[in-house]
Amino acid sequence: GNYIEVDDTRRLDWDSLRERVKKVGMRNSNTMAIAPTATISNICGVSQSIEPTYQNLFVKSNLSGEFTVVNPYLVEDLKACGLWDDVMVNDLKYYDGSVQPIARVPEDLKAKYATAFEIDSRWLVEAASRRQKWIDQGQSLNLYMAEPSGRKLDQLYKLAWVRGLKTTYYLRSLGATHVEKAAQSDPGGGLAKATGAIAPVGSAAPKACSILDPDCEACQ
Repeated sequence: GNYIEVDDTRRLDWDSLRERVKKVGMRNSNTMAIAPTATISNICGVSQSIEPTYQNLFVKSNLSGEFTVVNPYLVEDLKACGLWDDVMVNDLKYYDGSVQPIARVPEDLKAKYATAFEIDSRWLVEAASRRQKWIDQGQSLNLYMAEPSGRKLDQLYKLAWVRGLKTTYYLRSLGATHVEKAAQSDPGGGLAKATGAIAPVGSAAPKACSILDPDCEACQ
């Protein structure tokens, strides 16, 4: 309909392919669907298909146990810059795999290794829209939002609909708790030790809003 905004231009000869399919058929009526394949990618040491990197350093837990996942490409680039050392490892642990708060990491590497929660989810939808044109079925598209709200979710999923996505998958957000970390500096000025104490984030009792308030998330 008029609501869908997808580039439907074509440059290849699809008519001849359609005629061939009519003549010889296809193995399956739907031949392609895309999933993130997170666990398989961790085992193989590659990225998660259509997803951005979750974190550059984290511990993954599943039925097989727990194992540490490290972004090998980040390690390679940091070694090339002479920045990969014990202090960098501790910094990555302290900042939950993010390089953004680490001052000595170059800006180009910060942009290159932005994690899933550091990338605007609208770009994930836009990228999925470009792929959807060539995919028979849908995409198991995970969306990441550090601090979701009714308004943000409304805008994001409407964008996915307008861009022609047939479906999405999980919406991943950060937990409703924050970790207060105490860092002990070593003589070299790095983070030698980081410990976490999980404390719940409290919130005041919600206030009743006016039905005429256009910013009320409950009225979206």
